[in-house]
Amino acid sequence: MTQVTVKRLWKEFGAQVVLENINLHIGDHEFVTIVGASGCGKTTFLRMLLGVETPSRGEFLIDGSPLPSEPGPDRGIVFQRYSLFPHLSVIDNLMLGLELRGSPVLGRLFGARRRRALDRADQLLDAVGLQGAADKYPTALSGGMQQRLSIAQSVICEPKILLLDEPFGALDPGITSDMHTLILKQWNMH
Repeated sequence: MTQVTVKRLWKEFGAQVVLENINLHIGDHEFVTIVGASGCGKTTFLRMLLGVETPSRGEFLIDGSPLPSEPGPDRGIVFQRYSLFPHLSVIDNLMLGLELRGSPVLGRLFGARRRRALDRADQLLDAVGLQGAADKYPTALSGGMQQRLSIAQSVICEPKILLLDEPFGALDPGITSDMHTLILKQWNMH
């Protein structure tokens, strides 16, 4: 069960008020869309929920507890502009979250745990249409392929909360539909 509660939330940058007195409750397993004009604070709100921005006033609660002050594995995000590690191959970009979660000190999995993680990564590569690109580096991928990898990165660790900041802008309509299906499938699994 995961619930998000926002109470009297404000975000100001100097004299500029970006978000003003936001109150919101998102129940377990709800799918919420925030719509608004460019520059109205949607990304700022997501960045606060992720834990990389702090509210000027008010609070975020996850399951009744204050939001941790930094990002954690319970919250995944896909930004409009993909965030991949250029020095890692596609499979290594995808495996990184599983390896850090499974082995926080070494950052590497071994034996049966590594094989299970690789199987999961291979399944996701297939689901996002990148099964033939596992050994390539992000610079060798098109923008749409990089975005699909970013989406796979965000769901591989099965976060409690998945934040999507216009993740489908660089994708063609057919791939966008496939990515919607993938995300909804992940959502329905929890």
